[in-house]
Amino acid sequence: MALRADSNGIDASLYRKTGSWSTVLADASLGTTAAQEAADRLPDEVAKTLKSQQADPRDISAMTEALQPVEGLRAPVARMVAVHDGQVVLNEIIPGLKVENTAVDTGPFPNFVALARARGGAFSYLVAEAGRAGGEVHLYNTTSPERVASRGIVGVPEETHVARKVPGEYDQPKNQAAAEEMARRNAEEVADLIREMAHDNYVRLIVISGDVKSREMVRDYVHSSLQPLVAMLEANTRTGGADRNAVDAEIRKLVDTVTATELETLSQRVADNSGNSRANLALGINEVVEALQQAQADTILVSQYQDEHTLRALSAEPWVAVEDDPNHAELVIGQWPAPEVLLRATALTDATIRYVPDGLLPNGVGIAALLRWPRNNH
Repeated sequence: MALRADSNGIDASLYRKTGSWSTVLADASLGTTAAQEAADRLPDEVAKTLKSQQADPRDISAMTEALQPVEGLRAPVARMVAVHDGQVVLNEIIPGLKVENTAVDTGPFPNFVALARARGGAFSYLVAEAGRAGGEVHLYNTTSPERVASRGIVGVPEETHVARKVPGEYDQPKNQAAAEEMARRNAEEVADLIREMAHDNYVRLIVISGDVKSREMVRDYVHSSLQPLVAMLEANTRTGGADRNAVDAEIRKLVDTVTATELETLSQRVADNSGNSRANLALGINEVVEALQQAQADTILVSQYQDEHTLRALSAEPWVAVEDDPNHAELVIGQWPAPEVLLRATALTDATIRYVPDGLLPNGVGIAALLRWPRNNH
């Protein structure tokens, strides 16, 4: 994956690979005759463009194979492919992104701007389904409705039989206690799964569903550090009686609330740092570049894409420089559109990047950075 686990930045290790990269962003929609014909032509057209850009023949071959059309993709949808040293490093579908013209790039680092724009702010979340006889925990990411992974636990069959199938025995105190112990153990195991999967995937939302008693028990067993992420869903999806569409709609609302809250938090942080001293906020491309050069930027905020600017990419720290910077001449590897160079520097300094709505940044600027430590205002 090119994106880090929190999907707010690009994996810096990809930018540290030496040698030439080839990246392609193309329309991947099918469903009409014209779209199918365009998809069929795409590999050959991209190969010609890469050849004209003097790409490595191994990269051309790998890219041509990776761009073969995949059935069942509906518009709008895009595909991004990145190839390095004859190996496909990235081949991702981006639902919801409309691409008018195929973009083909060859250079010393990959161009992941479209991927970052499409997925900036995306996050992983868990949906747990708890019941008396077991439970499952499903991992999702906001970039796709498809499950990323699932893990489950199953109760002991004999105990399930006593608890569910033989009411007369279930009413006896001994069997009642055994059934309650089974439910408690199941809830604890589901909570353990939640803890493990949350830790591995940096989730920002945990939705718990199931019968009332089971989901409440799971919630109570969820680790205290994860409790602020928990949302209860009043639906028992394990019985098959819940309306799946209604459940999905409720989960989308919860996801949208997390996104809106994070944007509000960012907006408030910007507002809190927009006073006279503005010590913890860099505004405009020159100040942001300066912050990146010092690895001082924590979060880059982009509301306008800076396509009109170009920046120098450097082969080592400080990774980026403005066009007229007289320093670091020995490190300059070239000059490219600002979004590409900024994204690379953001990744290499372990910052994150967010593409935010117009109006969130002050003074009409198109780019800003929240800083790790205060600026030295002169």
